[in-house]
Amino acid sequence: MQQIIETVLADTQPAALAIIVNVEGSSYRKEGTWMLIQESGVQIGMISGGCLENDLHSHATQLFRTGKATTVQYDLSSEDDLGWGRGAGCNGVVTVWIRDIDEDFRGVLDILHKQMQANEPAYFLQSMTDINQYGCITSDGKRFGKIQSNIMLNFIDVIPYQRIAKQMNFGEEMVYFQLIWPQPHLYIIGAGLDARPLAQLSGNIGYAVHLLDWRSNICNEMHFPTAASIQIGDVKKLLSNIKFSSLDSVILMTHDFQLDFEIGRYLLERKLLYLGILGSKKRTKRLFDGALPNSVHSPVGLSIGADGPEEIAVSIVAELIAVRRGKMI
Repeated sequence: MQQIIETVLADTQPAALAIIVNVEGSSYRKEGTWMLIQESGVQIGMISGGCLENDLHSHATQLFRTGKATTVQYDLSSEDDLGWGRGAGCNGVVTVWIRDIDEDFRGVLDILHKQMQANEPAYFLQSMTDINQYGCITSDGKRFGKIQSNIMLNFIDVIPYQRIAKQMNFGEEMVYFQLIWPQPHLYIIGAGLDARPLAQLSGNIGYAVHLLDWRSNICNEMHFPTAASIQIGDVKKLLSNIKFSSLDSVILMTHDFQLDFEIGRYLLERKLLYLGILGSKKRTKRLFDGALPNSVHSPVGLSIGADGPEEIAVSIVAELIAVRRGKMI
């Protein structure tokens, strides 16, 4: 989603935004999925596994520069050859709302982008009956755009990265609202060979990956070309300069017991979404005087029988996804 917003703000060519606003039954993607369609033919994001995108593009081209919107419903449950369900196997009904992106709408996306840059969530709202009724509510309660005064949304009881995307009646108006989260950040401490596939795979699924190490010969852009940042030096000092949040994830993989001992205890005092430590559970317990803290994931990664850096990276990323989606405690 961040890539879509940043593209819209940087490239002002005619474009349309498609959003899944409702799903009945099962589907490849869920409510809250965004897709950008530009006049040049560029598409960012996917609404389906590939069976709906061409039709969505046709609808989008009719909206460029019009200031209008349309709703398209796809019945993926049909089993006849002429239905959208042909070969999809989704057995659901997907409703997609498509709107032209004009300058006023870009202004609201800019507010959302600023919230994401500040590592804060925000609600995006769009009336399903009036294209001009849209806006956002930031985590500090500020309201931007044209939003009904009777719409009140809660941030207090929200779990980090909780998926909230649905339509609801406010008075006589149907409104779609979605909680937009900032890009997740992953801090990898230790830039050994096993960190390379982990950094690559984590970046591929949307994490901003940060590397911290004391060795410039292995912790560099050549080995970590997609990293958001690379920090070299005394790792303990580097960590002291980072303001961690409850949305951040950290993986400790220095292969140095004494360093892990010191850093592990420091990180334990931070409020993190995820803290994983590479190594056996027995080794990790030794880091914490024989008891494994509840907030520490060790051995790091899901137990899938992974062997080697690439497979271990898959198991770690799978666990990161599970924690962020609220599928694990």
